[in-house]
Amino acid sequence: MKQTAFLSKGNPENTRAIPGAIFQFLATGAQTGNQFSLMYIEVQKGNEPPAHTHQLEDENYYILEGAIRFWIGEDVFDAQAGDFIHLPKNVPHRFELQSDVVKELMWMTPSGLEQWFWDNSAPAPEAKPLPLMTQPPDPEMMNHFVDSLASYGVTMN
Repeated sequence: MKQTAFLSKGNPENTRAIPGAIFQFLATGAQTGNQFSLMYIEVQKGNEPPAHTHQLEDENYYILEGAIRFWIGEDVFDAQAGDFIHLPKNVPHRFELQSDVVKELMWMTPSGLEQWFWDNSAPAPEAKPLPLMTQPPDPEMMNHFVDSLASYGVTMN
């Protein structure tokens, strides 16, 4: 796949929402020859996923605003604005926001998992997150997330 130069910025067409978070898809595998993807994310406290392991990609975060604690294998890191953190594949991890909101860039290598985020989010032309869920997801939704993530090489711990 031939790569071409491109310029990207958040816009209504590449902005998606889930409960408590906004994603702007700045670079996708289709644009980078499947080498990486890059998303700008604004996430609210209370929207953290359970511990999980990526088998296919490394995750990397650059924190733009806020504070977040990462548990990566046996290590614990407190990251804040200006910090970069690398989460290698095949190492269980989770995170917890230490501020009400975290704004970050998430770079995944290689690309692929960004498609899961796209498919499991809603258009957000006004760049507003969906409301946080007030109760746990129903079993059908949880099964969908677990099964669909497994098809992308992500397992819940």
